[in-house]
Amino acid sequence: MSLARPVLVVGAGGFVGSRVARGLAADGRPVLAASRHPLPDGASRAGLVAVRYDTAADLAAAVRAACADAGTPLPGAVVASIGGWHKGAALLDTDPDDWSATLASHLTAHLDVARALVPLLEPGDPYVVLNGAAAREAMAGSGAISVTGAGLAMLVQVLRLEAAQTSAPRFHELVVDHAVAGDDRNEDPAQTRTPAQVVRALGEVLDDPGAPAVVHV
Repeated sequence: MSLARPVLVVGAGGFVGSRVARGLAADGRPVLAASRHPLPDGASRAGLVAVRYDTAADLAAAVRAACADAGTPLPGAVVASIGGWHKGAALLDTDPDDWSATLASHLTAHLDVARALVPLLEPGDPYVVLNGAAAREAMAGSGAISVTGAGLAMLVQVLRLEAAQTSAPRFHELVVDHAVAGDDRNEDPAQTRTPAQVVRALGEVLDDPGAPAVVHV
């Protein structure tokens, strides 16, 4: 990936996504920070180019407009930090509307964003999806997150398999196996990973065309 082509971080307004975007920029990479919500204060000072969008259907046009305004090429990589983690009711007690909303925000949103952004990338460009420990470890009170996380892992596998049959980007899943340090939603985690550790692992995937399909950090 040429450093002249920016990394597009989708979900850059979230806890993990904002730290990923700033960390990549601190490493000297040009970064497009895409979010449906306002970015944290200081985003422009951190070297981020903001991409504001409302729905996945608007995302590609928003990216093109932001690149044109900033005089930067279209992205050469995508990092999708979408969804997040939370605890709630037991799975059988989950409100059906809440279940549907989690499926939409944590799984379908990834497919919608990939549909929007893959046409902007060139063959072999990296597309990295961030996932969490709940995808592999059943967690009481986070059943919907575990189910959608497991589905997301399979989604990336299928996209990678299909991409191997065409001229398409390369897909990877970066699994953060422990709570990210500084997130006060986590209650006494046994282990944590710092944002710097996540960014370092992500950078290795972005730069290595032969990176594994699934990387744990």
